[in-house]
Amino acid sequence: MKAILYRKFGGPEGLEYTDVSDPKPGSHEVVIRIRAAGVNPVDWKLHRGKLPGAFLFRLKLPFVPGAEAAGIVEEVGSQVKELAPGDEVVAFHSALQGGAYAEKMLTSVDNCQKKPAGISFEESASAPLAALTAYQLMKGLQTSGKRLLVLGASGGVGHFGVQIGKLLGADVTGVASARNQEFLKKLGCEAALAYDDPNFSESLEAYDVVLDAAASRSPAELAPHMNKGASYLNTLPSPAHWMQCKFRGFGYRGAMVRSSPEDMATLMGWLEKGEVRPVVEKTFPLEQTAEAHRLSETGHARGKIVLVVSS
Repeated sequence: MKAILYRKFGGPEGLEYTDVSDPKPGSHEVVIRIRAAGVNPVDWKLHRGKLPGAFLFRLKLPFVPGAEAAGIVEEVGSQVKELAPGDEVVAFHSALQGGAYAEKMLTSVDNCQKKPAGISFEESASAPLAALTAYQLMKGLQTSGKRLLVLGASGGVGHFGVQIGKLLGADVTGVASARNQEFLKKLGCEAALAYDDPNFSESLEAYDVVLDAAASRSPAELAPHMNKGASYLNTLPSPAHWMQCKFRGFGYRGAMVRSSPEDMATLMGWLEKGEVRPVVEKTFPLEQTAEAHRLSETGHARGKIVLVVSS
């Protein structure tokens, strides 16, 4: 089968579109013929060696990246009862396991959910990592009736954070560039702020929860705009940010997204009902993954970027 892989750490030019062996399922695994795979910053950060060494040492080269995909079950292991060949599914597992940038993907049956009806493979594949990051950061917090500030609200995690925050009852203010203000309002933001407005800082009010999906501002910087006992949620876990929150009496959560059957089922239900809608800015054929990574690295993609695999 065809796949994208890299043999050493580096930039998009090191991504190869090549032949690799077809996967074979273990007793509790499934092989999915991929129709679409989501692109996430963690994919190119792993390739560039920009994550902590504890992660990079676990990466075995050559490596096929990709943590999320949607497609059709092709083969199941001997103990798999939940799925059968022909089922349309969405799958998500650790970015360190990889394998989604390919024509076929091997994963545990526990990492799969039936694809929601009424949305495309591309939309389905774009959702798991970013949406679960936002959901797991907010899950269990007192958000109903609270004021939620989402930084990077037009991006992958951010645009899901806005929608999920509203589902959890929050009053959401989104922050993005001036060109994305109408987009934020369509997502459901009660207020939309432009970080590139000279008066941005003066526009900030006081918030109960801050979701920094852009990893752009520290708790110390945001403290004047956070209510007593507020929570700061960040997509890049940081001991320094934890200390800043602890010193000021704020709650802190850093994203360590995990594949959870319960959370995936919740997300698929929202997608099925149209309560959460993925936004896919651009798709690329699998063989153009390098271009997809270049776009992702700009940090200016609206919503998600998706790779399309020929059926």
